[in-house]
Amino acid sequence: MKSVLVLSFLLVNTISQIVPECKSPGILAAMKKNPAIKNHIIERHQGLSNARQIDFKKYNKYPVIENFLISLSNHPSVGPSGKGKIFAYREVIGKTAENRAIHLIKIFQKKNGERGKRRRKMKPAILIDGGIHAREWISPAVVLYIINQLKNNPTKDPAIEKLVVMYDWYIIPVLNPDGYVYSYTTDPCWRKNRRQTSNDPKCFGVDLNRNFGFDNESWNPAVGGSRDPCDYQRFAGNGPFTEDESKALRRVMDRNKKKIVNFLAYWTFHNYLQIIAYPIGYDKLKELADKKDLQNAGNVAAAAIFKKHQKKYRVDQSSFIKEFGLIAGASDDYARGGANIKYSYTIELRDTGAKKFFLPATEIIPNGEEILEGVKAFANHIYKHRRKYYYYNKR
Repeated sequence: MKSVLVLSFLLVNTISQIVPECKSPGILAAMKKNPAIKNHIIERHQGLSNARQIDFKKYNKYPVIENFLISLSNHPSVGPSGKGKIFAYREVIGKTAENRAIHLIKIFQKKNGERGKRRRKMKPAILIDGGIHAREWISPAVVLYIINQLKNNPTKDPAIEKLVVMYDWYIIPVLNPDGYVYSYTTDPCWRKNRRQTSNDPKCFGVDLNRNFGFDNESWNPAVGGSRDPCDYQRFAGNGPFTEDESKALRRVMDRNKKKIVNFLAYWTFHNYLQIIAYPIGYDKLKELADKKDLQNAGNVAAAAIFKKHQKKYRVDQSSFIKEFGLIAGASDDYARGGANIKYSYTIELRDTGAKKFFLPATEIIPNGEEILEGVKAFANHIYKHRRKYYYYNKR
């Protein structure tokens, strides 16, 4: 009860802020018009775990997430085939303005008898991130679910083990830890990071998904962003990659361009709308030459997602999705245009608009289950077209 009262107090104290995606002109006015908004926010907050250990059925606080990620590298696991150990390697890829670590987990398999870092032909890899936008709690929750399935495989599913045989997995569950923490301690509608952006002490935060770019078109605050450092929602920064978080993700993505890692695909998780979107997002007149490849692979994922719990995910080029509008500075566009990662997608998770950013914790497992099916189908689909180029084809 105490936490509900505290949250209600915090909600009332955000009424002076303009929060269009949390119902403009403010939370209090929105609650008067639609009390369900308040109920949804409180219901989500009640799903925030106070336990010290990770709970995949709950939303977890950032220190608990960190401890879980650290623990993954303690012991390798073995898949149901017993043919190779599955390892997790943790890397701190950056620090935030509030000095929080941004963690990346690499999940990979060593065959029995393989020693140390023996040089081998490069496996394809898939890069996943979540939590770019602070208030979208379902995103890191689903990404953590995927990490647990790939590393620990609690159901002993041979299809999951196969994913680790085929690919190395690089996963960043919370790219924006400062914003994530702020969203459960102070403002449930907070979207951006927490760097102070002007001399005005009230002005904080850059929309990280407007802070990527590789040319004058791909980063442009006039296209779906803002140049106002006090903008509550979409300040794009004073240029591309002004933020520690976007720089950290770029460094990981650019390992592909430098041929350090062979990233075949990138999935970034957001919510809401149930959409699988691919580049280009900043220009309706531009299309990728291999757009059909991305559309077909997205369709495969969407079909597998639907089969699990009958949730429909639309697949389309980002700039053609009317709910998005045009967006410059998005991470998926940089992954494709800047880092040369072919299969690049933004996945908008549940729901289609009923509870928006405020999904109760009961949605985590079913959303994770269906997305995992999408990941399986997608990864197998893009693998079979390229497997002849890689060392494991002879297995």
